[in-house]
This record gives sequence, structure tokens and C-alpha cells, in this order.
Amino acid sequence: MKKNTKGAIALGAAALLLAGGAGTYAAWSDEATLGGGQVSSGHLRITETTAGTWTWADGSTFVPSTDRIVPGDVVEYTATYTLAVEGNNLVASLTPNLGGVGETGLGQYLTVAAESDTEGITLDNITEANDGDTVEVTTTITFDADTTSEASMNATATLDGSTITLQQTAPAGPAAP
Repeated sequence: MKKNTKGAIALGAAALLLAGGAGTYAAWSDEATLGGGQVSSGHLRITETTAGTWTWADGSTFVPSTDRIVPGDVVEYTATYTLAVEGNNLVASLTPNLGGVGETGLGQYLTVAAESDTEGITLDNITEANDGDTVEVTTTITFDADTTSEASMNATATLDGSTITLQQTAPAGPAAP
């Protein structure tokens, strides 16, 4: 064999020996347990505590099954709810939903909104500070005054699936230590 070939074989063998030793390298490590305990989740609940009443915008009684609305009419459902809010960074909002109404028939001409005059409660910023609070919410349903379509005449909308939803929104940020 030539000198160069013998040198290349010797160099390759030396590299293999060195590489084989690389697998035996050890780094020190240690571990300790975390100061433990148990973590628990909070909750978010709303309960109707006083049955609601339907009224026309002027305060007189509205009976959904017999009264008939026309463009421009406003009807309101007012009820009292108890809030159960637990969670350090929990922020929620109360919103009405006309679930059974849909976007066809009369439903496409109705809009819904909610408001509360309960002191200390803002419907879009409910936090753990409101846990146990009672809030009176008025859900307003408005028949669009600009409605001219004949399709809106003799139409119906079912209000049975309507709800008021307490929904978590963006978190408030990390809790203070």
C-alpha cells in the first residue's frame, strides 16, 4: 500500500475512536420538587332569580302571544339575575341572544340589546368582585322602523329560545401577588 493510503486509513481509525468516546460525555444535573399544592378552577354562572316581565317601551304590559308589533315598536323583557363569578383573572360580559328568532321571517327585522341600571355593574366588565351580586337586566327588542317589506307582515318570531348569556371575555391579566 502507498504511504498516503496507509495514512488516510490511520487517520480515519483515529477519528472513529475519538467519536466513539464522545458518547460517554456526562453533564451534571439535579432536581428538586416544586412547592406544591392543588390548583382549582373558578366558575361562571347566571341564574334568573326573579321571573321577568314583558312590557312595551312605555312600561305597559306586553303579551308576546297576543300583542302584535309593527315597525318602530320596542318591547322589553326585564328580569333579575344572580351572578356567580369566581376566578382571579375572570372578566365576563352579559349579552342577550334571541336564539329562537333566527334571521328569517320576523327575526330579520328585529334587533336586540341589553342594559342594566344596577349600581356597580357594567354588563361588559363583570369580574369576581361581582360574585353573588344581583343584577336587573332589561333586554330590549326593536322592530326596525325603516322596515317596508311586505314579508314582515303577518310574520312570527319565536322567543322561546332567547337567553341572557354570561360569557368570559379577554382575561384581565395576571393576578397580583
